[in-house]
Amino acid sequence: MKITDTFDDIWQCYPNGRFDLSCWELYAKKISTTFADKIKDDTADYDFERDILPVLQAAYADKDKLYEAHNSFCKAVCGLAEKVREKLDCDLDTHIVLYLGLCSGAGWATDIDGVPAVLLGIEKIVELCWTDEKTVSALIYHELGHIWHYRTRTVRTELKSPAEKALWQLYSEGIAMYAEQLICGGENFYHQDKNGWLKWCTENRARLFGEFLKRVETGESVRCFFGDCNDFEGYSDVGYYLGCELVRSMVENRSLNEIANAELSEIEKTLKMRSQIEYTV
Repeated sequence: MKITDTFDDIWQCYPNGRFDLSCWELYAKKISTTFADKIKDDTADYDFERDILPVLQAAYADKDKLYEAHNSFCKAVCGLAEKVREKLDCDLDTHIVLYLGLCSGAGWATDIDGVPAVLLGIEKIVELCWTDEKTVSALIYHELGHIWHYRTRTVRTELKSPAEKALWQLYSEGIAMYAEQLICGGENFYHQDKNGWLKWCTENRARLFGEFLKRVETGESVRCFFGDCNDFEGYSDVGYYLGCELVRSMVENRSLNEIANAELSEIEKTLKMRSQIEYTV
């Protein structure tokens, strides 16, 4: 497991206290010659002046949170490989990078030059107030859960319809969320749990499962359930909670490796079963 900490270099992206994209490109290319283009491609649909620059400037202005996030990162990666080996019974050849991004996300499981990678965007970590050690650790665990799933899954799945894509997103985020909880040792821990998030999800679980199933069956978008930029009734990332609950149901009679290779039909069956259970309670 390779750890890259670019914290000491992010300040060069702010000459005279203002973010400069050309300075950032030079900084990003020190991580990898392809890194700057990768991040810019990922955020190409964003309006830079409206969506990205304010977040970057707000992070620079909140240096206490930046330093807290960095300190949390340093503590989180200490002994990380051993912890993953103990909890997931494998070694993950992964590159973990703390960097200043362009709002791709607080955490992103992807690759750098063909090597599995976890990218931690410090500007988004600060924006979301996920700077404490427990939350930064959980964020890393979540993305490692995705890496573990990519490595473990041998079943090839083609996603053609909106329903299939929705089921896959619910399932894959549920796997990562479950792995996050497994590594950190907290069955009810969600790094998204701020301002009563978990309490609301739990209290509305029946209705949320029913709403998600309805959207799968009608082909309606489930975008509002995923991502901090989206929300369902004012609460973002609700799909992470539902996905983890779904996977937890599957774990009752299957191994984690078996669940990592579940077919879409099995995932849909479990979703329907869980929805029926919720409505009959």
